[in-house]
Amino acid sequence: MAKNWKKVLLAGVVSLSLVATGFAANEVLRTPDVSAKSASSQAPGQLKKQAESQLDEIIERGYIRVGMTGDYKPFTYLNPETKEYEGYDVDAMKELGKDLGVDVQFVNTTWSTMMKDLQNDKFDIAVGGVTRNTARQKTAYVSQGYISFGKAPLIRAEDKDKYLTIEDINKPSVRIGVNPGGTNEVFVREHLKNANVTVVPNNLDIPHLVADGTYDVMITDTIEAITYAKADSRLYAALTDKPFTNSEKGYMIPRGDFEYASYLEMWIDEMKLQGKFDAIHKKWLE
Repeated sequence: MAKNWKKVLLAGVVSLSLVATGFAANEVLRTPDVSAKSASSQAPGQLKKQAESQLDEIIERGYIRVGMTGDYKPFTYLNPETKEYEGYDVDAMKELGKDLGVDVQFVNTTWSTMMKDLQNDKFDIAVGGVTRNTARQKTAYVSQGYISFGKAPLIRAEDKDKYLTIEDINKPSVRIGVNPGGTNEVFVREHLKNANVTVVPNNLDIPHLVADGTYDVMITDTIEAITYAKADSRLYAALTDKPFTNSEKGYMIPRGDFEYASYLEMWIDEMKLQGKFDAIHKKWLE
């Protein structure tokens, strides 16, 4: 009797162990399924599909809002006579509007407030000589480059042999005029700390102030320097073949919108492939 009782007890223990082991195994097998499903639903691509892209909003509303300063020739200039924007990026944005099948509305901004205005949804894209850099990319999405340039001095023609290096300019006796809030001011503050720097609110005023002797140097993009030197024989665009920096211009949109960014990049590729940027370049820069 004792032996039979022990056998029954042993069999019961083994049965319970098997049941428990089977239950645990089932749980272990099921857990990866649950985790995989959860990870899949939280993946960036899945989350983005659930949100409407700004690209869809632009197409649905029938117009794209383009932010620009209107003070940065030849990329953007608000003509006081016509009250219309004109320039390289104005033409480019009109091409973007055609490609999207929407109208283009230009919205005025400043270099100091451009990023904040973009974040506050005052416009859909910021253009007009926007320099690509990692500082901006931390807060927004800056497209691939569409034109190359560098920082160089715009000076008086009579001084073309006087300011050939950073050291020649970085002196207390050298008067520099610079526009606020953009990469020009950043460069001046970083590299020309010894110079006599004045921030001039209206970027359009600085070339004329250099020409008439109020300032000695305007640090700006090679493209803008060449534009003003062509328009005024008193001015000289120095070091445009060997600028202080090497950069590219891009277009800036809110970050985190894959569809919108992908469209913008493909549009830029097509503008290059179809020669449309070349045509704009010839119109405004040659």
